[in-house]
Parts: sequence; structure tokens; C-alpha cells
Amino acid sequence: MAFSNVEKNFSADGESRTLLTIVGDYAVLDGEFKISRSIEIDCELKGKLTVDGKITIQQNGFVSADVKTQEAEIIGRYVGDMEATGNVLIMETGIAMGNIKTDSLVINKGGIFNGNISRITEAKILLDEKPAASTVVEKPAFQEEEQEKDNYSVSDFSVEDSQSNGYDVNVTDDNNPV
Repeated sequence: MAFSNVEKNFSADGESRTLLTIVGDYAVLDGEFKISRSIEIDCELKGKLTVDGKITIQQNGFVSADVKTQEAEIIGRYVGDMEATGNVLIMETGIAMGNIKTDSLVINKGGIFNGNISRITEAKILLDEKPAASTVVEKPAFQEEEQEKDNYSVSDFSVEDSQSNGYDVNVTDDNNPV
């Protein structure tokens, strides 16, 4: 298992690289972890994980934890509940199972997600507003050169199912023969 604190010289605008990388073919970490920036995981990690930056679960990585992060990239396997304020990306080889709460989830072709997704920022729904009631306006009978046309309303018709499959319909007019 190898731990590496890597900080390369980047521009003064605050751009940084992953601070902590955990690699190990047979390494298993269990516990509560708080990471101040970003982390790459290429081993098995269990427990609870809080990341102030981005979590990247590499190809051989398996994370079984509740995670709070800004962004997540899942290349390996993830099981648990995740809350990410930024993007969650499940790559082609990524497998995620559990509940994810984010405003942006991207699943690449081949990636697998099994669970529930919910938004962090709920859409505002005005429950007090009711839709306007539909109104039917009755139009006067149409007249053309002193000929009165028949004027029907929906209540003048009845629909009867002529067969049990429900596809053939007979329409009858209670006032006039059709």
C-alpha cells in the first residue's frame, strides 16, 4: 500500500492536483476519512468519507462508504450513499450502487448505476397554485343561407364498446339518427 502526498507547482490561480492517492492491491481501509482537497482511490475503502474536492475511484478501486464530496468520478466500483454538490461521472467501467444526491449525473456508455437519484436543489413547486378550471363556451348555432346546421355538444353523444377489445366504437346521437 502506498500513500503519496503530491503537490506539483501550478499557477498562482489556485489550481491544484490530487493531494492524496491510496494504492494497494490488497489494501483495505476502514474508518471515517476527511480529505481537505481531492483523493484518488485504487484499493478497497469502507466507512465514511468527506472530501472537500473530488473523489476519483480508480479501475481497481472499491469504495463501500457514505460519501460527501464536491465532485466524483467512478471508474471502479462504488456502493453507498453519495452527496455531491458538483458533477458525478460514472465512466465506461464504473459501477455505482446506492443513492446519489446531486444536480448533475453523467453515465457514460457501459457505465452501470443501480439505485436512486435525487436533486440537491429542489425545483420550486407552488403547491398553493391550482390550475385554472377548464371552461366550455357554447357557440351559437351556425347558420348558412337560412339553413340551420345541427349543433352538437359532448353530452349529446354516448360511446358504446361494440367488442371486448375496445378498438371498435359505435357513436350514437341521442337526439338525431346518425
